[in-house]
Amino acid sequence: MSQQQKSKLTTIAVYLVIGLIIGAVVGYGFAAATMVPYSKYAELEKQLEQYKAGAPAGAPEYTFYYVSHGGPADPWWAPVIKGSQLAGQLLNVKVVYSGPEKFSIQALVDLLNSAIAAKPNGIILTITDYKALDEPARRAISQGIPIIAVNVPDPRPENQRIPYLSYVGQNEYDAGYYLAKYLVDKGYKPKRVVIGIHEVGHVGLETRAKGITDAITQAYPGTPVEKLDITTDPTKAAQAFRDYLTAHPDTDVIFTLGPLGAHPALQVLREMNLVGKVHLLTVDIDDTILKAIEAGELDAAVSQQPFAQGFLPVVFMYLYVKYGIIPPAHVPTGPTVIDKAKLDTVRKQIATTGGA
Repeated sequence: MSQQQKSKLTTIAVYLVIGLIIGAVVGYGFAAATMVPYSKYAELEKQLEQYKAGAPAGAPEYTFYYVSHGGPADPWWAPVIKGSQLAGQLLNVKVVYSGPEKFSIQALVDLLNSAIAAKPNGIILTITDYKALDEPARRAISQGIPIIAVNVPDPRPENQRIPYLSYVGQNEYDAGYYLAKYLVDKGYKPKRVVIGIHEVGHVGLETRAKGITDAITQAYPGTPVEKLDITTDPTKAAQAFRDYLTAHPDTDVIFTLGPLGAHPALQVLREMNLVGKVHLLTVDIDDTILKAIEAGELDAAVSQQPFAQGFLPVVFMYLYVKYGIIPPAHVPTGPTVIDKAKLDTVRKQIATTGGA
């Protein structure tokens, strides 16, 4: 057996065993509903023996659609796509990733409808706008297509939300709240705060912004905190920051909600000689943000591990479709606030996946 086959075998074995353990734990609370028949374990052993013998995988066993609001214009999604494709390769599953070229809820709904029409074995979906996605998502589930939510959950109570199997991703409110609390805990009292939001109406980004606002206003009531529509266009975003800082020179803190905001904010602070005078904090990490933290140009960033958000839902969907194992209701991939002191914890992830 080649080294590559051994690596694949090890990875598959590890994740399937983890999944079986999770299924056993969850099953304890749901009794027979999640019990895995003995024959399934025998089938698993047979599958692993085939990999040991170097048996070819053959045609994909299942097809999963990964339907996301994140398209090629947003570099944050590259590790997500990479993770989903790698999981598909390891598990012999075809993963079809689809996202709009520009942020559009209607385009996301259209992509979901197209995925449903293809009748896949499962759909992995960002619940970017639960009102718009409610009907098609419930229609998919009623047709026997299971859904796992990723990156953005349905924020409604469980008895009202879309009945997906699980949510894989961070708590968006906590991401914003703890990022702002990082600044508060440092004892810094801001004069004026602006939050650059690159996709207005995106429930996840709006929730992050709410967390930031609450943390600042709870600590320092009366401090102005404003949201600024910067769009997903880096040139327009940079101009929006320039205009805001010119109109409000007392601004001493900028929060951005992803690299699409952080990159142009960094550019503007450098151009206007405001590095060190205006604190910059963001959600999500890439190589540019990592270097800015290291250089002291950016205070901190929240890591939600995008590669895991690509890889894990494919694994959980496979375990559910193949073995009937119900995943946990929430599989958190973050948030973790990264500053200069914690850079080493994400260097490997950045180097190998492109994001953290």
